[in-house]
Amino acid sequence: MMRLFRLEFKRSIKSNLIWSISLGVTMFSIIIIYPMVMDMMDALNEMIDYLESINSSFVEFINDFGGIPQNGIEYFATEGAMILQIAAGIYAAMMGYQIINKDDKEKTVEVLYTLPIHRVSYLFQKMFVVFVETFIFMATQVLFVLIGFMIVSPNEAIGELFIFGLLDMGMMLMISYLSMGLALILKPQSSSFIPMAIPIPLYVITTIAYATDNATLKLLKYISPFTFAEPVGILKDHTDFEWLNFIIYSIFTLAVIVFSIYKFRRREIV
Repeated sequence: MMRLFRLEFKRSIKSNLIWSISLGVTMFSIIIIYPMVMDMMDALNEMIDYLESINSSFVEFINDFGGIPQNGIEYFATEGAMILQIAAGIYAAMMGYQIINKDDKEKTVEVLYTLPIHRVSYLFQKMFVVFVETFIFMATQVLFVLIGFMIVSPNEAIGELFIFGLLDMGMMLMISYLSMGLALILKPQSSSFIPMAIPIPLYVITTIAYATDNATLKLLKYISPFTFAEPVGILKDHTDFEWLNFIIYSIFTLAVIVFSIYKFRRREIV
């Protein structure tokens, strides 16, 4: 079984490292310019104070999208973590989708399916590879962010970064496993861009739910896994953890995994 894991891991680790390091460098670049935007933040705070004095509705609009950061961690939450979250969602969807269709596209499916390995075990190995590569990806992001803060703002309280990283990893795993289920529904020759139909609409839904005052639209946050890992709430506003959203999506993801097992056992060799 470990040989199968190593095979799957070697086939996809290069792509994983490219995504991990490329986005990690982006996060590092965002952190490293933090001192240069501090003066701008002070000017923005003065503007916000003035707008509050005249009861401007623009203040509420700004707060809906994270408000003005007061320290490095809040700056990362509003400028870096939101970019990280959507990029991580897209990568997770592509990773889950491609690990299912890789055998067909590389013309190795006939050989692998004739090995004395139960298909369910084979699918679980793929899921475990997704778990390991998701961990590598998120650990790389946290590492680059920590290095950035060590250079420009070493006194930052960084404990919540690890919580955010763990929750974002959970969000990525859910999207990856949903994408694996999608791949098992579609034909192996389907476009590799199809899985992006999972994270992008869900991210937009979360954005709308947090930006609106409409009570009905706010309920949309419960149908998106981006909600329980929302960076502004975790790192800046310190809101309560969205347990209901997390439980709903955990159950949904488990249901998709059971469905994936059913479909994978009956998947035809194309």
